[in-house]
Amino acid sequence: MQSKEIDVCRVESAREAAFDRLVEIYTEAITPGGRKSLERLAGMILEPSYFFLVGLESERVVGFAIVRAFDGSDAALLEYFAVARDSRNCGIGSALLRQIMHLDAFSSRFLLAEVDSDKRLSADQAECSRRKQFYRRLGWKEIDQLDYIMPPVSSTLPPEMDMLVYSRALPARIEQEHLRHWLECCYVEIYNQSANDPRIETMTESLPVQVQLI
Repeated sequence: MQSKEIDVCRVESAREAAFDRLVEIYTEAITPGGRKSLERLAGMILEPSYFFLVGLESERVVGFAIVRAFDGSDAALLEYFAVARDSRNCGIGSALLRQIMHLDAFSSRFLLAEVDSDKRLSADQAECSRRKQFYRRLGWKEIDQLDYIMPPVSSTLPPEMDMLVYSRALPARIEQEHLRHWLECCYVEIYNQSANDPRIETMTESLPVQVQLI
């Protein structure tokens, strides 16, 4: 498949036209259980640690990503990532994510992603596996044995998720305490939960000291 030419630009205000197009793709691509309100998005874009990024093909917005660079941490969360429905399955998603992965803002960080789990039999299991393989082809790995618990962001329960990780020099294992710090950052900075939330202990208590990336 021919590599796509995608430009990435940061959107810094909800008043920009690109933000409106980002919201359109966000609403069509993200399930209700995973969506934050539009008011919350408009607040997030004003926070310096949030990067609202759009992919442009011939100056047309064809996809977006919302990334949170954690404060005092070596990680960032790819909180949302999607491609417009009429631009899927033609290499745009790979081209866009590859550019985001190599932006200077994230070059020295681990990138984390919450991805729909394919571990349990369901009607969309094959689709969930396909999405996970999309990340794997770009060098991402799954955090082994982590039963990730995503806090709700709306009145609808979130889907079951797995956590993937990427860095330019990805190790074979991550220390449990290092992983725990990432989870605390997710809970505090993404979901406004406590760093002492008991769900973090539930996720980490049975993990080995060195957690494998698979």
